[in-house]
Amino acid sequence: MLELIGLVVFVLIFVIMPIFYTVDHIRNPEFADVSKVDIQRLKCESPIENRLYSALTTRGYYVATQVPCGKYRIDLALPHHNLAIECDGKKYHSTPAQKAHDRRKNIYLRKNGWKVLRFSGKQINGNMKRVLKIIEDTINTD
Repeated sequence: MLELIGLVVFVLIFVIMPIFYTVDHIRNPEFADVSKVDIQRLKCESPIENRLYSALTTRGYYVATQVPCGKYRIDLALPHHNLAIECDGKKYHSTPAQKAHDRRKNIYLRKNGWKVLRFSGKQINGNMKRVLKIIEDTINTD
């Protein structure tokens, strides 16, 4: 008898209910409670990129991440404003060779119509308010 009850419960939970919810979703898709996955957020490559991305999207900006531009990728871009934002962690942007690479990247992006801002992890983590002000001031000088 216990095995029969277990089987009924199993069928109810793992067969009938999923079918019911699938049919209900097909009939009423606007009422489905399915959260959208933020693909752009998933492409952030560091905690500082993720933090600045969150701050910008919370303020209503559309932010694209890891945007290709020639042989380079822009960490965070506000494409409606042609603004490229680079988030420089100390680990990957502190040697002379890395700094030279960043300068070449800035020149290339500017030649291709982007305004470029660079922020260190220290700036993003320590004074987000100032970082956002710099970004908004840059946008407003169009």
